[in-house]
Amino acid sequence: MTKSNIRPILEEIESKARSLLSSSPISELRRLKIESADDGLCLLGSLSTWHHKQLAQELVRRLSPAPIPIRNLTSVRSEYER
Repeated sequence: MTKSNIRPILEEIESKARSLLSSSPISELRRLKIESADDGLCLLGSLSTWHHKQLAQELVRRLSPAPIPIRNLTSVRSEYER
């Protein structure tokens, strides 16, 4: 797939991911940002657990009809930062 072919797919997945995360029962997931990059998607934000980090990534991954790169750039706060 070329960059011009993948762009509309990424924009559609980005829109669906925003909707999915914004309606999550987990408040931290509702605060995450998602952005499309040249060849994939980026997840941005801060979470309190590794489980939430992985959950967000897998929720977004399932929206894609084909494998696309997902850069999970979320950070996990230490126990002292919570």
